Amino acid sequence: MPAGGGRLAGAKARSIIATNAAAKALGAGAGASKSPAKGRRIARLTRRGWMLLISGAVVIPSSYWLGRRELLYLGSFLALLPLLALAFVRLRRLRLSVQHSFSPAVVSAGHPTTVDVRVGNLSSVSTTEANWRDPWPWHPYATEPSRLPVLLPRGPRLAGRGSSALMRYQLIPPSRGVFDVGPMLVDFSDPFALADGALVAGVSESLTVTPPVVPLADGVVSMTADEGPTRMLRRRAIGGEDDLMTREYRRGDALRRVHWRASAHAGQLMVRQDEQSSHAEARILLDTCSSHYRDITPPDGTNARSSEAFEWAVTFIASLGVHLVRTGFLVQVIETAPAQLASLEHPEEFLESLATVALSSQPPGELSLLRGVQRPDRSQGSVFAILSDPDAATVERMGAQRHTFDLAVAFLVAPRQPALARTLSEAGWLCVTVQVDDPIERAWLALGAMQAGGLHTTTRTAGEVPVDKEVADDLS
Repeated sequence: MPAGGGRLAGAKARSIIATNAAAKALGAGAGASKSPAKGRRIARLTRRGWMLLISGAVVIPSSYWLGRRELLYLGSFLALLPLLALAFVRLRRLRLSVQHSFSPAVVSAGHPTTVDVRVGNLSSVSTTEANWRDPWPWHPYATEPSRLPVLLPRGPRLAGRGSSALMRYQLIPPSRGVFDVGPMLVDFSDPFALADGALVAGVSESLTVTPPVVPLADGVVSMTADEGPTRMLRRRAIGGEDDLMTREYRRGDALRRVHWRASAHAGQLMVRQDEQSSHAEARILLDTCSSHYRDITPPDGTNARSSEAFEWAVTFIASLGVHLVRTGFLVQVIETAPAQLASLEHPEEFLESLATVALSSQPPGELSLLRGVQRPDRSQGSVFAILSDPDAATVERMGAQRHTFDLAVAFLVAPRQPALARTLSEAGWLCVTVQVDDPIERAWLALGAMQAGGLHTTTRTAGEVPVDKEVADDLS
């Protein structure tokens, strides 16, 4: 809603200065009060007002030195006018109610939400010309100054006749989190533009921003979820126990899945596909220990600790979790620090919990990838670990529990330990190394490339994998 009109255009520069001053002077206490009836305000002279006041202060003594009474009158007028303007602005009766609403109420980072701002006049007189801005905590930090419509006084005779107005704008949050939008900043001036006033009206409203969910291609990674958790063997239409579906052995396959009779016939190691294709359970491990991220930045008094590697991990677990649930998997999320995330049984709640998940400074307990397992002697399906620089104890526990899973994949986000990928791969994990600027879908494609025939490696860098046209079509 751009500002327009002659006087409004001239007041735009003053609006920016005044509202920024209001945000600094009043923003700290703006959210504390829940009563929108009486806003906090400041008032100050404009440059024109200061010039008149200084001129009056110079002219009044000069009138005595020169013995000119008319100069005394002029100086008194010049000094008194800006003071009267300041009192007018400071005592001006402007009482507003402000309500914010978002559509959608929960939005993913990088996607727009529509903000509706309902402003009502609570005073017994009409409002006059004023500008409004709505602040938020990222660049450019507020809407452009826009004209606030004249609102009629509140009363039974004027109910529904212009005592409120609806403003609307679009907001695109750049990152995940729970952010305060508002309270509204209203700035106004006297008729001669000698003094500016700034008013904080209403209270802030919280906007929940989840990490973006990147679509992952189907059929890239060798996992099947068509039979749910039921454990049934997949056989050919004809044949018996010797005719179980098999495929060539790949690095990282569990040795218990080797089909020795089929291997003898084929002249190479062959593994059964029955367990993998019939087991629709998966676990995702997210490392939330702050000591396991080397790029973490300390808090500066206004922002919490942050890590680009952790932000990449949060976006990836959002995309991977939703993808696995959509394809029919029963997914359990495990955290190395005390649990913060909701269950993936309700994807919306899971994504909302990802909006607020943060690195924990608490020491990690003993890692267990088998939490809640009733039969640890049977295969537990697939496990995906999203890590950066885990400690030796975490790596050791991951290696010790690898044998209980058919597929175990570790996504290493900007690791600074040279031997980390080698240690995990020697324990049977497939390792995909990614950087914080790598696209989410490229890491998924890198895993698919490792499983493809002809790749005899258990480590892969996501940046090495090109997005070919066929896969790109799948992603789109």
